[in-house]
Amino acid sequence: MFKPFLLSFFSIAAALAQSPIRVLFWGGTNTATHNSRALRDTLAPVFTSNNFVLNYREAASHSWLNPDSLAQYDVAFLYTTDQIGTDMSATQLSNFIAWIAAGHVAVAFHGSTNTYLNNGTLSTNWGNLLGGLFLDHGNGTDNGGTITFKQPLHASLTGTTTLPTSATATGGTPYWDEGRRHKSFTSDTIVLARSSMNAVDTVTPWIWVRPQGKGWVYYNSSGHDGQTWHRTEFKGQVVQAIKWAATITPTGIHGRAAIQPLIDFYQGGMQVPYNEPYTISIFNMAGKRTMSRQGFHASSYDLSALPVGAYYLQVLFPEKEMFHTLYLRKP
Repeated sequence: MFKPFLLSFFSIAAALAQSPIRVLFWGGTNTATHNSRALRDTLAPVFTSNNFVLNYREAASHSWLNPDSLAQYDVAFLYTTDQIGTDMSATQLSNFIAWIAAGHVAVAFHGSTNTYLNNGTLSTNWGNLLGGLFLDHGNGTDNGGTITFKQPLHASLTGTTTLPTSATATGGTPYWDEGRRHKSFTSDTIVLARSSMNAVDTVTPWIWVRPQGKGWVYYNSSGHDGQTWHRTEFKGQVVQAIKWAATITPTGIHGRAAIQPLIDFYQGGMQVPYNEPYTISIFNMAGKRTMSRQGFHASSYDLSALPVGAYYLQVLFPEKEMFHTLYLRKP
């Protein structure tokens, strides 16, 4: 039986916009290219203008990877999260995985998929968490190539634009970004964007998400150095990924309760709790519409007939206010 709902989408959106998002920026090796501190400073004005409260952590001890410390954050932002010659402990990794599984999101970029590779067992666990492990930079020109978003857009990419085609060498026009290919993808990885890297015949996954318990992991390959960081397209993707992540986390106004007044999944069902017109559409991950309904009064829909798999759910209201999310139909 569905629970009653009292809040409107518009009041929830307004409250969400006013509440700060607490971001753990997990920094790493300070180098000329993968320089986490420089990226932090580049993104700081963007974080501030979007009401993100940033806490930058960088230490070989990984002391923040304990339940009490992690409980302070809504979203974790990872870039290049290693310290050369060190690994986090198995307990620390377990703490981080548990934090995500409780309903949080780790937003990871670029070099985060080729860190913690000193210990074979730990690197496998790290790859399983992120959804894949770094393979190589591709053949030939070593650049990010042309990136294409899959349609319909996932909520973590709503309102963003793709980066222009990457140049073939550092210093090229309009910018250069490093090509990246991955291996050992987990079976639950959902690809949101692909890149056709120059001189590489295959189209490679570039942005993806995967579920971890009640939470998610988001990964975006872009962002080798300042040539990419300063582009508005890159900044927009960072901001939107964090905003999407904050709607999933179960703390404060960013909690799961902030989503449930709009749509609640319960025992294979879905409820839209409004006395106003709406349109519901469900797409499979190939972009094919599998269900479309129009309604007015609060209604419940049975989703148990959908085959097991991942779906993209979209609800459109009269003012073009839209809610969209991933829905996993489990066995």
